[in-house]
Amino acid sequence: QTPPKGKRGGVGTMLSSSDVDYMDPGQSYYQFGFLVAEATQRRLLYFQPNNAKEVIPDLAEAVPEASSDNRTVTVKLKRGVKFSPPVDREIKADDFKYAIERLFTKNSPGGYTNYFDFIEGAPSELQSSTPDIKGIETPDDHTLVFKLSKPYAAQFIQSMVLPYTAPVPRE
Repeated sequence: QTPPKGKRGGVGTMLSSSDVDYMDPGQSYYQFGFLVAEATQRRLLYFQPNNAKEVIPDLAEAVPEASSDNRTVTVKLKRGVKFSPPVDREIKADDFKYAIERLFTKNSPGGYTNYFDFIEGAPSELQSSTPDIKGIETPDDHTLVFKLSKPYAAQFIQSMVLPYTAPVPRE
């Protein structure tokens, strides 16, 4: 039987034995935190609906390019996408670099750093301050280049669907 057609608006209520873990996309780990991040944060990529193998670009202009040795991933960013106030400026490559670097800090440790720990220069332990990860390059405001210590480009590209790739302004 076909379910009845839904209507826009209204209130949805969900009963659960847990809650949102973090509102910060860099710290979110559990399902409810991811649900909030999905509704409030844009990332580099998303998965196609009902297809967890094919990624589609959101803040990325296109699916990132991998080098032939699978150790370099280049991402071109869409132009004209802005943060909401109070930042109120266009997103830049450095906002994504910072978002990933802060995963390696004691103040904002990400739960899935293993998806990013093979970026060249990624620290093996959490840092007191935000590290400058040399394997994340920003040659201009609309290009990110990731240098990987292992040939994991395909896995790395798919990890760009995680909330951790939502841009975070340094300011």
